[in-house]
Amino acid sequence: MTQSIISVEKALNLPNTIFIDVRSESEFLEASIPGSINIPILKNEERSVVGKVYRNESVEKAKSLGLRYASYKLEEIYKRIMELERNYDNIVIYCWRGGMRSKSVCNILNTLSLRNVYRISGGYKAYRKFVFDFLDNEIGKFKFIVLHGLTGVGKTIIINKLQEMQIPVMDLEKYAKNSGSVFGDLLFEGSSPSQKEFESLVFNSLYYNSSNLIIVESESKRIGSMNVPEPVMKAMEDGYHILVETSIENRIENIYNDYIKNDSAINDKLIRCIKHLKKSLGTKTVEMLTEKINSGDYRYVIEFLINNYYDPLYKYSIKKLETLDLTIKYDKIDDAVDSVKNFIKKHF
Repeated sequence: MTQSIISVEKALNLPNTIFIDVRSESEFLEASIPGSINIPILKNEERSVVGKVYRNESVEKAKSLGLRYASYKLEEIYKRIMELERNYDNIVIYCWRGGMRSKSVCNILNTLSLRNVYRISGGYKAYRKFVFDFLDNEIGKFKFIVLHGLTGVGKTIIINKLQEMQIPVMDLEKYAKNSGSVFGDLLFEGSSPSQKEFESLVFNSLYYNSSNLIIVESESKRIGSMNVPEPVMKAMEDGYHILVETSIENRIENIYNDYIKNDSAINDKLIRCIKHLKKSLGTKTVEMLTEKINSGDYRYVIEFLINNYYDPLYKYSIKKLETLDLTIKYDKIDDAVDSVKNFIKKHF
């Protein structure tokens, strides 16, 4: 049996590890180490009460109250962690600062002789500092290949196919659960992450990347409600730049397959989103497009938006690119994937 304090870096590199966040539910929902599970030692309401006692009365009274709240949960916490121990070689426990909450759980597990239980020194706060320090100081080791192109050219499809081939990618839209437009959230289930969670996913894609190469789709600073970390934006600007082009027919089919093909409830979603374009396109145009959606003429709507909304919006940003390292014009998407692979072989 081993129970000890461990640094963030060592914790992130332990094999077959489960991270257990013992903070309250609301703290966990705001952000956690990716892959963690939440086993709170203090519930939301209990943590609030303990905090008030800490601020208004005394530290000792707050500790005593915290222990009272925690005591009735210890058996259940032990049972849950015992179940996890069957599947994981290492158990890493953390709270906000690596203090009383995580320490008390580790002490109990230590007393009950659970093996390979670790507590993160400095807790989640130390993890956040580690993420920031890595992005600030280590991102220079990576060379980014940035895919540019108009809406529907298949940049995300290319990234997904490259990832299937074990080529390192950073899928910022997937992390943000938003593709960065008025229709941005239609491709993703569930709510968007917090900014902290988004930054952790960006960090993971770099930290666990064994090469110095990473493929990413061109993005603006903001994706939905997420802000891309400044060091990442700078690394993208300094990377290789590939422009992807294809026919309007291919672009329409790519968008149709992504957004519409497998969603039987797509009409209401599209109409909800398209109403946000009244200012850009005018009320009559939005009403016309709504009629087309209701009649199932999706390809008309896609082509109209490409020509009258998206291309005018994004052609300017593409023209601003000072240098392009490669332009890919494809008929079949697999040809574009092969072109990117060949570029990688040439430069790496």
